[in-house]
Amino acid sequence: MIEGIVILVVLAVVGTVAYVLYKRWSYKHTIERLVAILFPSGGDQIDETVRDIDEMTHGRFTREEILDYYLKIKGLQIIDLHSHADNGIRKFLMEPTKVRLTYFEQVKFYEIYLNYPQAVGKSIL
Repeated sequence: MIEGIVILVVLAVVGTVAYVLYKRWSYKHTIERLVAILFPSGGDQIDETVRDIDEMTHGRFTREEILDYYLKIKGLQIIDLHSHADNGIRKFLMEPTKVRLTYFEQVKFYEIYLNYPQAVGKSIL
């Protein structure tokens, strides 16, 4: 009887840990795919974009928060969620951003980044 309870507890703990690890892996994989689509020139383009947004917001946010904001806002602009996005990307893009920009920061962001022409027409499939 006690052995059965111990086995159930161990299975519950292992299942929970596996689920958490899978979610982290899935989140990281989704971000990697979005970065590859939105930053076709690689790391230098990411650094330049993050630096520009950091200057625009006067250093109020971390690199991770800025990247999260850019990926979600720009991703929603260029990725067709109904035909070309997988579940991970769709879920990521539909989550709220980690930060909120002020009105003037948003206007500047939209002027600079959302009017950017798409570098390469890519389907994420």
